[in-house]
Amino acid sequence: MTVAQPGTADAEWLARMHKQLLADDSIQFDLPALVQPEPPAWLKPLLEALAKLGPYMIYLFWGAVIIGVAIIAFLLVLEAKGVAWRLPWRRARKEAETQEEWRPDAGAAQILLSEADALAARGEYDEAVHLLLRRSVADIATRLPDFLRPSLTARDIAAASSIPTRPRTAFSEIARIVEAALFARRPVGAEGWQQARGAYERFAFRDAWA
Repeated sequence: MTVAQPGTADAEWLARMHKQLLADDSIQFDLPALVQPEPPAWLKPLLEALAKLGPYMIYLFWGAVIIGVAIIAFLLVLEAKGVAWRLPWRRARKEAETQEEWRPDAGAAQILLSEADALAARGEYDEAVHLLLRRSVADIATRLPDFLRPSLTARDIAAASSIPTRPRTAFSEIARIVEAALFARRPVGAEGWQQARGAYERFAFRDAWA
């Protein structure tokens, strides 16, 4: 079977159109070679580091998976033991709530301070501070009945981590003043009394805790 050949006129017309097309400067036939853009200088160290880590990425991936599984298992163990794990900001809020629970009854604290003020007004500063210390120990005993033992000193109580920060700090200040009066034979005086009174207020009253 013979394939029909295009006519001479058609071939000449196509050749002429092709020549005109090539002669048209508005059409670009020779495209420039693609030039890979250079990354900025600040990015080069990162790209080089990633290129070096490339062969080890699979190990990094599985390492992250193992660490994640270990953390989840650790949290499950804590939960099974009844230990509540909290984020740092939630721990801070919980500690604030715990300290709130440690405040003695405001009415009872006010009565105590009135009695201590009466002693201080008569110049019996040592007795007034001792009264605050005894009441503070009683407050701690109420909240931690298994903690206090006869062998514990005021310094031992002040160093106990089981007591929240604010009550422990207030108690430490009162205990320090009492110890100075007992062992260093340093009279409490009006200044020492005011310090001890302020410490107990920080422990007892809401406004002082703001």
